Amino acid sequence: MTDLRYFFSSRDDLPDALFSMMGANFKTESSFELFSEGRRGAVLGFSDKCLELGYASPALVILPAGKTAELFSWLNTYAAETYPLSQFGRVVGIEDFRSVESLKNTSNVFWKRPDRWPSVILGEILAQSDSDPVVSSLPLSRANATFSFAVAKSAIAHRSDSVSEECIRRLRILSEDKRFLDRSVSLTDIIPIWRRVGSTWDDAVGLPQLLKLIQESRPDDLFEPSYVTARTAVFNDLLSDSVEQRVLTFRNFISAQASGESYQRDSCTIAFEIALAAFLVGRGTSHVFLLKELARKHPSVYVWFGLFAGLAGPVYWDVAWARAAKGIEKTLNTHFSWAEPSICDISWLEYSWIASTDNEKLITDIPKQLPKVLTIEIFPGATCQLRLKVASQIQKNFGAPSEPVTDSVSFPQSDLVYAFVKEFIRVSDKTKLDLGTVLKEDKSITSSKLLSPAKITKRSSKKTVK
Repeated sequence: MTDLRYFFSSRDDLPDALFSMMGANFKTESSFELFSEGRRGAVLGFSDKCLELGYASPALVILPAGKTAELFSWLNTYAAETYPLSQFGRVVGIEDFRSVESLKNTSNVFWKRPDRWPSVILGEILAQSDSDPVVSSLPLSRANATFSFAVAKSAIAHRSDSVSEECIRRLRILSEDKRFLDRSVSLTDIIPIWRRVGSTWDDAVGLPQLLKLIQESRPDDLFEPSYVTARTAVFNDLLSDSVEQRVLTFRNFISAQASGESYQRDSCTIAFEIALAAFLVGRGTSHVFLLKELARKHPSVYVWFGLFAGLAGPVYWDVAWARAAKGIEKTLNTHFSWAEPSICDISWLEYSWIASTDNEKLITDIPKQLPKVLTIEIFPGATCQLRLKVASQIQKNFGAPSEPVTDSVSFPQSDLVYAFVKEFIRVSDKTKLDLGTVLKEDKSITSSKLLSPAKITKRSSKKTVK
């Protein structure tokens, strides 16, 4: 349970309650009896310490099931200053609230080894980078914009595979929303990687364990037995203690990939093999640069490479990877609490309502932490940043009638500006010409004075006297 005190506010009193006008009519609620009477309004959670100060903005806004669209529409129409609700505190539906409150440690896949997530996130940052990425110079703030960050936060905060699965389901919806820019790496490419984060690892065995990933028997398995047999020999050579042998094997492997002489079935399998080969040839993260050219066609190679780095652990990290991974890990290891503010622009409930209206003004009116970027709390404690398309692109995708595009300066103003600039250039050129003439005349006068016969004679006479 949390250290919040819960109050019910009717819809009409909600705007005053949100702005801490304590004259609003409140009814104290037990967290076990929220919305038991099916009333219209919201349950607000206030911190006890804030209530003692006489001013308290709610830390938590809990909304009833099936009535959120009606409430959002009413607030946006009659109390526009309350839109979005997330500017006041964390906004959550009663279903998600009860789900979190009743959670127990039931994670066997996504949370078993939370220390591996930073490397997977770092791999996705590299994959999503537009230019040639360098680990040592990557802004770690980009972690918030990765899908892996949202899943990692949900797994670490709640330690429940069901929560992580729900987070993935909602990420699928976001990835298909045409309001947001497409990403280099799709969820289809990343999900198989997430499901292997909890793989067992024995430090005494070392890198040969990575070959077991090929042999894992799962419903979503990527590899067939015949394929495993054909490729295992190649990777065994990459485990050689001879540097020359590993380099030669890697070159032959890449040449075979380029010429199509391989048994791969899909892009995901190709990405897995390339990442594994690069990780083994360098015996760690030091040779991530080998993926630079290959990642243009298969960007998920970076995420697979991050998985291998996470499984193998810090012993196989170079300096740049270790610094970046630990910097990301620090942002993941935050304790979830209903009382802590959510760093997001809108909640999942608000996004769902906006998506159902197809009203793009609702997005443009949102106060955003970053321009052209919308931060959504997908599940309590798990956020994701998504870059918005420009308005013209959104209108084109949704078939909305676009307004005629006009220049920012009207034609009469353009003519005036053109005339002004033309006159300015003419005056400037004339000034330069006049100034050049004056300087030329002054120079000639000065020269004539310095070299006049009188002065030469005078100097000569002085010299004769001496």
